[in-house]
Amino acid sequence: MEHLFIPSTLSLLCLISGYACMDIIGGNEAAPHSRPYMAYLKETKDRKTSSCGGALIKENWLLTAAHCKFGNGTKVILGAHSLTKNEQQQQKFSIKRAIPHPCFDKYTKVHDIQLIQLDKSAKLNKFVSVLPLPKHEENFKAKTMCSTAGWGVTNFKKQTVSDVLREANLTVVDNGTCKKIYSKQKNKNQITSSMMCAGPLKKRNDDACQGDSGGPLICNNKYAGIISFGPHNKCGDPKIPGVYTRLTTSYLKWIIDTTGGMYFDF
Repeated sequence: MEHLFIPSTLSLLCLISGYACMDIIGGNEAAPHSRPYMAYLKETKDRKTSSCGGALIKENWLLTAAHCKFGNGTKVILGAHSLTKNEQQQQKFSIKRAIPHPCFDKYTKVHDIQLIQLDKSAKLNKFVSVLPLPKHEENFKAKTMCSTAGWGVTNFKKQTVSDVLREANLTVVDNGTCKKIYSKQKNKNQITSSMMCAGPLKKRNDDACQGDSGGPLICNNKYAGIISFGPHNKCGDPKIPGVYTRLTTSYLKWIIDTTGGMYFDF
């Protein structure tokens, strides 16, 4: 371990082993500061910026995806709507520790969950607040309404990114259907019980795509999952749902044990 980073690296990667990391395709601009738990994590190296999303779950802890790699130059922004405007509501941090799940597999994306400890505690207010964890594991039925948000790619072909936070409405796709869909994809991803899938509403192409991996999936107003991966080199296909790490009992215990306590939904 170097400089208190786990693992140590000098780059934040968006594409690993052929998997497409995630951000928002379609959807709409979010109302400014309507999601005060959202975190933007970025690293600039050689004039190139790469990013991931996350959710604040405690004053000094974030939850994100394990396939996001963080280095000494990573900056964390809370309280943002626009990434280019000098918003007074923003709070900026460095990373003290990045702790991916000990069983994470970068090839299959199993256990794609990671805790981030900030170098100091955030000041909680109406612009920056925590997203409570569920008190227990929940299984959301197919067609349950969900939403997600992020700042990244809005046009996959042009790789156009968004300056402002965007959000998209999705519905849960049952794992049996999702398994069949992904078995026909190039990488034949395995959909496990620790994952859940969500796709766009009818006649929509809303999706997550490059740049927002680690952002939260909210279902029935509860923190349900973490943006993990999608089909190879494709976003916004209404026939292929995105895949999210599900907040299982095992993950919730790991989070509590690692952070020493947590905020929970009621």
